[in-house]
Amino acid sequence: MTIKDVAKHAGVSFKTVSNVLNGTGRMREETRKRVNNSIRELGYTVNLSARSLKKGKTKLIGLGIPDFSQPFVSYFADKVITVARSHGYGTIISTYGPGKGGFSTIMNDLSRLAADGWILFADQPLENEGAILKQPFPVVLTGDYLAYDKADLVTMPNVESVRYVTQRLIDSGCRSIALFDAPVGYKSRELILSAHEGTQQLRSKGFIQAMDSRGLRVDWNLMFAHDWSIPEDGLARVQHIIDQGSYPDAIICLTDDIALGILHGLQLHGIRVPGDVQVIGFDNVPGAQLSMPTLTTVDPYVDDYANKAIEMLIERIEGYDGPVRTLTTNFTLVERESTRLC
Repeated sequence: MTIKDVAKHAGVSFKTVSNVLNGTGRMREETRKRVNNSIRELGYTVNLSARSLKKGKTKLIGLGIPDFSQPFVSYFADKVITVARSHGYGTIISTYGPGKGGFSTIMNDLSRLAADGWILFADQPLENEGAILKQPFPVVLTGDYLAYDKADLVTMPNVESVRYVTQRLIDSGCRSIALFDAPVGYKSRELILSAHEGTQQLRSKGFIQAMDSRGLRVDWNLMFAHDWSIPEDGLARVQHIIDQGSYPDAIICLTDDIALGILHGLQLHGIRVPGDVQVIGFDNVPGAQLSMPTLTTVDPYVDDYANKAIEMLIERIEGYDGPVRTLTTNFTLVERESTRLC
């Protein structure tokens, strides 16, 4: 089945069918519907290999992510797919799994996949000042690690957002505030305050800055350091709090994943939220508004995050060769039932 067959069936020109397939050109809506009906009736699909040979492009965007175990990554992937589709692109996803190496472990495979360019999500620092970002295809880096001016970067306002929510808690009367999950190996305030990259490092930096701004001492016994976790680990985190002999006024979780697990663990131990402890997460994943109580969380505008990454990548695919760019999203604190802020 070819595009010429579709044109004949719909009673239109070859060019009109091409415009419908590519989302271009001007035509009456009834013409567009007639062409789409013919496409469905005939079972026509675009031959990506032929398109690639003819145009040098496949209209596919690649997305490299760790895996789907954490709600944020799944949420982000879904946003990328939706935004790419709105621009007329499909999406290929390659997962590199947790552990040493990050997305460098899949780089050799990417050139064999039919994507015009790749969005790569970094979950750890890049070696050799980001040399791996120099590829024969366009690359946009997402995450909270330095790109060293080797590629466009989209990141989040990690320091500013956590500093803001911590100050809000303090101004609402909280004095004892726990933090989950602080970075492993960062044992001093100086080390955290000097951080320039890393999700846990930067968000912990905002926490310490807020405590300093309000003249409060950081209780290192309440800064619980762990590698990234899944919601089920929240149960163990609550046990850590109870082992301290008393629970804090509030808990800030650096992801909603942990916050949702914390909420469940607190309930199992009969600790009331927000009556006994207030809880704040980060990411505003869909499950945050479905928990009991519903979760107060930082919304880092994941829609905008995905939009900026897609738009910059498409610009590169279409020939933009200007200087590399770094874009940071904004944020909003979405207040729900897990807090009682002033």
